Amino acid sequence: MKNYFKPKKIEIYHNRTIYEFIGIKLYKKFLPMPRVIGRKWRKIIQIKLNRSERINELYRYERQTRSNELLHIITTIGCIGLIFISGKKPGGFDLVFLTVINLYVNIYPIFLQRHNRIRIIKVLLNNGQKSPYDE
Repeated sequence: MKNYFKPKKIEIYHNRTIYEFIGIKLYKKFLPMPRVIGRKWRKIIQIKLNRSERINELYRYERQTRSNELLHIITTIGCIGLIFISGKKPGGFDLVFLTVINLYVNIYPIFLQRHNRIRIIKVLLNNGQKSPYDE
């Protein structure tokens, strides 16, 4: 499973992630969760730590991106399963509506986790650290 989470060469183009080209930065401005739960995001990485603690925080956050991505993958599969398990044949509007919702709530968050993971690994490598995917 770890090989799935490892960033692929195709995800990076001219020192940028492909997710930037499909609007991940715009998506981040309209992230659904802070609006749903009514609060702002807490800081994910503490920057007031010493260098080694910051490096450990980056490794921890990289693992967190994998966990978040897996959760969204499972939810995506569940949403698709609900369409077919419901017993009635979904109409065109239902399919479009569910697809748009699934894109916003699951697919783009998967892209965001992959985008963040690539950025974290880049920071780790630039600081002379190992990638979590190096054996």
